[in-house]
Amino acid sequence: MKKETIFSISMLFAIVSCASLQTTNIVPAIDQDATIFPKTGAVVSTKNGIVVLAVPLNDVKEVDAFGVIIVNETRNWVSFYKNKCVLLDPNGSTFPPLSKSEENFHLGRGFKPKMPPQFKMELFSWRHGIIGRGSIPAMPLEDLQKTLVMPGSKRQFFLYFKKRSVSSSRLTLIIPNIYNEVSDEKTTFAFKFNVQKG
Repeated sequence: MKKETIFSISMLFAIVSCASLQTTNIVPAIDQDATIFPKTGAVVSTKNGIVVLAVPLNDVKEVDAFGVIIVNETRNWVSFYKNKCVLLDPNGSTFPPLSKSEENFHLGRGFKPKMPPQFKMELFSWRHGIIGRGSIPAMPLEDLQKTLVMPGSKRQFFLYFKKRSVSSSRLTLIIPNIYNEVSDEKTTFAFKFNVQKG
């Protein structure tokens, strides 16, 4: 009985280890309403004068990671909450981004995220004017979670999630309720991705 228990535990550890070592590649799903960059897998969507780009960072193996750029092409300030973004799996379950302490645990304190090397060139080919847009420093606000983007400006940030790509074949990144501070309009973006396992 004792040998069987030890064997069962060993098998369990082996299965868990294999799952954690399985490589995954997050790639954009075909979407007629979005533009896809073929080399980096970036997905671009435009609504209500707001452009959002979501880029899977497949070189970050410890977590599911995305680079996001929000470009404000309206005449008004817009705002968003990074901590309200979620990752959606095929079962409809939603997962929040990692907290700062969780990021440090999974990635280390010295980790500095980067967009894929070819992303800037693809963005330039698509809309070169976005590269030249400024990204103003964060303004001090009473609501510390809120980020403002001024007209004609952009904001880049990174999102990290506990690794769902190991167990899911599809993932959807939701950037919700980008808020127009004058018109009160809220705009939500959904980016669909498939998961390739190797």
